[in-house]
Amino acid sequence: MRFSQFLLALAACLLLASCSQGDAPDSEESEALSVAEIEQQAGPGPESAVAPKRVEPVQLTEEDKKVAALAPAGMVFIKGGCFIMGNNNAQVDEKFEREVCVQDFFMDKYELTQERWEAVMGYNPAKFVGPDHPVEQVNYFDIEKFLKQYSGACRLPTEAEWEYAARAGTQTRYYWGNVMDGEYAWYADNAKDTTHPVGQKKPNAFGLYDMMGNVWEWTEDWWQNVYPSKKLDNPTGPNAGEYKVIRGGSIVSSAGALRTTNRTWLNPKNRVYSKISTYGGLVNEKFNYIGFRCVVSADTLLQSQQVRKVKNEGKGETSSPNPPKQTAQP
Repeated sequence: MRFSQFLLALAACLLLASCSQGDAPDSEESEALSVAEIEQQAGPGPESAVAPKRVEPVQLTEEDKKVAALAPAGMVFIKGGCFIMGNNNAQVDEKFEREVCVQDFFMDKYELTQERWEAVMGYNPAKFVGPDHPVEQVNYFDIEKFLKQYSGACRLPTEAEWEYAARAGTQTRYYWGNVMDGEYAWYADNAKDTTHPVGQKKPNAFGLYDMMGNVWEWTEDWWQNVYPSKKLDNPTGPNAGEYKVIRGGSIVSSAGALRTTNRTWLNPKNRVYSKISTYGGLVNEKFNYIGFRCVVSADTLLQSQQVRKVKNEGKGETSSPNPPKQTAQP
């Protein structure tokens, strides 16, 4: 090593020693790194370094594909099975985790749209008007009137059917994983205080859209504070009650409220879910966002098709399971 190089190295060591003893460098000569620069130097973190898991469609057997091909317009086939419903590590009303089994059914791919509601009911109750936006400002009794026009081809899902369909075989916080992802849901952080046309976000493994966010969804079950702890087949909840269960969260819900197991209650007379009123109580104001989607049991659909086939082969009559004025959703 040349003598000049030695002197430069010695000077650098002395400078480092003086800095370590509390002599800060001149602020004009050395500026603090920005957060972006620090992150860039540190490289990708453990989450960003790993590509997010893709939601893969549920695989059906050849026999199930034949049933799925019979799905009414706008519906998808949900292959029944058993799953662990509930969550012992969250709110008290999500207990108790237990095995629940449901039978095959068909479910609307999208939340019911204003166009479809108005075609059957003749009016549009929604605050955020748009034909392909989900209908909202509808209570349980409004929906009952709508369902009567469908002659059994549409009903509300049970709470168990709703959670089974939303999970689509997963046990994570959301049906896409454990971390909130705005590509799958409209919620408080990205909705900008308005509902959005159905089907704009990514679907779950069953091909269902907006099961989390956009609007809350009514279920058929009466509310119960905790679930029964035993295994159940096709549970339908209590026989009576004061409140109905709603699921899925809305455009004003936090990420935590969009968890697959999150649930709350609402008086069936309510058309809104108010943060201001007594929790779950009856309110008159119309500013919040509750809709629904239709389901039909696979057995019911197959039986109706058999009846229609027999009539067609006999007297030439047609018995359609679909209501008049039905419009396919986007």
